[in-house]
Amino acid sequence: MDGVQWTDKTEKQNNNGKISIARYASITFPEGTYEGLLLNTSNEEDCIVFGAVEDVVEGVKGKRISDLMKKYPKSGLIKSVNDNTNREFLKNIKVVVA
Repeated sequence: MDGVQWTDKTEKQNNNGKISIARYASITFPEGTYEGLLLNTSNEEDCIVFGAVEDVVEGVKGKRISDLMKKYPKSGLIKSVNDNTNREFLKNIKVVVA
């Protein structure tokens, strides 16, 4: 989708002295790019993939979301959605995938 901003992020986390790396992406859909867009975070069955993808997701081996994410490493399951469309200026929807 044109006009969408994708930002890869990496954070170090300290969990009781054990350092771990958290990788995720933040995707911003500005006004004019999110009409008709349905994003689901409740059951971790929606993902976003960077770039143009023509693959069709089906419930058969080789065509599942997990297969799509292996094929396209710059992808992730939707973890959160922030709806900022009620703002007066800079309306957008921000999505975090991991």
